[in-house]
Amino acid sequence: MNDHVSRRSAVAGIAVLGALPFGRAAEAAEKITISVPSTNVDDAAIFVALQKGYFAAAGLDAELIVAGGGVATPGLLSGTLQASASPASALSAILRGAELRILLVFGTSPPYQLWGNDSIRSLADLQGKSVGIQSRGDTFELATRIALQQAGIPPDSVGFTPFGVGATSGAALTSGSVPAICTAGVEINELQAHGMLKNAHLVLNYYGKIRMPFNGLATSQKLITERPQVVRGIVTAIVKAVRYARAFKAQTVAFTGKYQKDPNVTALGQDYDVLMDYLTPSLTAPADALVPDLAVRAQLLNIPKTQIPPIDKVYNFSIAQSVNAELDRTRWRPTA
Repeated sequence: MNDHVSRRSAVAGIAVLGALPFGRAAEAAEKITISVPSTNVDDAAIFVALQKGYFAAAGLDAELIVAGGGVATPGLLSGTLQASASPASALSAILRGAELRILLVFGTSPPYQLWGNDSIRSLADLQGKSVGIQSRGDTFELATRIALQQAGIPPDSVGFTPFGVGATSGAALTSGSVPAICTAGVEINELQAHGMLKNAHLVLNYYGKIRMPFNGLATSQKLITERPQVVRGIVTAIVKAVRYARAFKAQTVAFTGKYQKDPNVTALGQDYDVLMDYLTPSLTAPADALVPDLAVRAQLLNIPKTQIPPIDKVYNFSIAQSVNAELDRTRWRPTA
């Protein structure tokens, strides 16, 4: 899963997103709060669901806040949040015993790239060296560890250096502070546009080669048990919003841009194209994409293999499957 924040829309702490059309429904509607880690296109489905009134149609009065996984996951556990678009953080908590569930998975192969200097021509060249990432244990590190395992290289033979959000990782590679960095492809495009990475080259494009869950939505098992209609309403709204996003690029970009101070429509359009490439058809994922990710996360958390929970104690795709079937049966179609 992915909790990274693009520097195009980095937000510190918690921010309540400003009022927009359909931000508040009738008083009788069930009030819910959903967190997003950023205001970029990766989370466009939630913005669309709010502005197109899909939450309201499900009887929900939805409020969005911008908060990272470190805030969102405790919010799910305490009940102050009903859903979080930071499933990576929720997944780590589940592995430690938290009663949370991941309801949706947006991608099963991350659009990440590994770039290196002249000393790095293959994954094998990383042994004994360090890769620049955003934060320890993030999906950039997890994806690289999976890539190393697939290549038969011990992941612990490679170090990982966090540089946070922004152009710092690109500057670190350019200066020689690290011999390689892993980040999203759209970030590479931006680094190159700013004159960075002149002496660097692509070592590995992870997309299509690395299988792991990427982006999605998490909630608490308590909410699933005690307020199943609320959970179904949230999932229905987001599934509808994804179908809308697939059909209407310009509108989706515009909806997302409303949450950004100075939206770059061209960049948002590029990010949209990346999203459409990796977005899963049903917003679910097969076990072969989930199990390796669980194993790598457990290893990072020093959790024995015998204590890794079964898939159905981590993911609950039954609601998304039911919603998709219902929308197909009724031939629901989004309108601009």
